[in-house]
Amino acid sequence: MDKISVLLIGGGNIAHILLNELGHRIRKSYYHDLRKTDLEATFLESFLIPEVTDIVVECAGINAVKQHGIEAIKAGKDLYIISSGAFSDPKFPTELLNHLKSSTSKVFVPSGAIGGLDIIRAVRTRISSVRLIMTKPPSSLGYKERFSEPQVVFEGRVEKAIERFPQNVNVAVTLLLAVGESAKVTVKVVVDPTIDRNTHEVEVKSSAGDYKIVHENKPSPNPKTSYLAALSLASCINRRFDRLVVGG
Repeated sequence: MDKISVLLIGGGNIAHILLNELGHRIRKSYYHDLRKTDLEATFLESFLIPEVTDIVVECAGINAVKQHGIEAIKAGKDLYIISSGAFSDPKFPTELLNHLKSSTSKVFVPSGAIGGLDIIRAVRTRISSVRLIMTKPPSSLGYKERFSEPQVVFEGRVEKAIERFPQNVNVAVTLLLAVGESAKVTVKVVVDPTIDRNTHEVEVKSSAGDYKIVHENKPSPNPKTSYLAALSLASCINRRFDRLVVGG
């Protein structure tokens, strides 16, 4: 495979990072958004999938996945989903999987802003519990009020977390997809006014061993978006070109 043609759903921050990372891999790029942005790609005012498109990449949010993801599958295109929170709605994955049965398409959900998914997939049948602790500055969670000290703003099941913070906890749903059982995963969200980056701690307990993964991600120009999430998406697409595949 030499180069590919890409349709981006969304023309914002993630799309900009993606084209910057993958420019040498792309033959032709299109994007659909509610309005035209300064993205250096062909703007499509209405959502349609050009015949030359090789892959469709969602980088616009949960609603965009639900609105256009199935259309990509029907068109026989591989689909990349960064807003994995869409899978918290049980109707969506059911419909998606039904369409995949009669399609040649594949759906890819990158690791995003979280690490250690290779370990989790390896031990998933032996996992007893997984706990995700997300610590973020107020702006990353959309808070405008001032916090004088770190404060727990949520603790509970993944489904409730995505309802509370739909633009910020895709990482929790990606973790859930890797684990495979909702009852084993809990989420804790902490607002900390003293930090300027996002921290994720994943604590895994299993019969194969116990694991703790901690990473601090610098935010991208959009404070609600993880820079690592965008880079992870680019890396996932880059793997299409790999002849020697390491990890995963």
